[in-house]
Amino acid sequence: MPRFARLFEAAADTLNAYYQAVADNSIDAVMSLWIDEEFATCICADGTHLHGLENIRAGLGKQLEAQPVTIEPLDIRVYDSLGTVVYAIAEAHQPAGTASPHMIFTTYVMVHERGEWRIAHIHASTMPMETAGQFAVKLRHGKGSLH
Repeated sequence: MPRFARLFEAAADTLNAYYQAVADNSIDAVMSLWIDEEFATCICADGTHLHGLENIRAGLGKQLEAQPVTIEPLDIRVYDSLGTVVYAIAEAHQPAGTASPHMIFTTYVMVHERGEWRIAHIHASTMPMETAGQFAVKLRHGKGSLH
């Protein structure tokens, strides 16, 4: 096993912790996963741009307060290098009390900082309805999302 194999697995641990923190509706847990730099950015699926940790906390906090959501990753693509991991993920966002999920494409950029993987940037965008339908059909037929 290569020396860095565990290093990249730890980035997945951070991503899983993010999903859990969102499901737990805990803005403190969500923010504990971000890089400790003001260049951190988040573009939400509704188009909102959040720049800097204070704005990210306020914006994501409002979203979590408005409606708790569970995120299920459906298709994950990983691009990694020694200090950076990028996840390109098709996700189903299930807001509490709704019948059907919102299909979202999300990119997470994580950097290795002081021995830990931290989120530096999130970019989410709503999946067009036609694409979401095609995606669902391919998943049902076991072909994966990009075949």
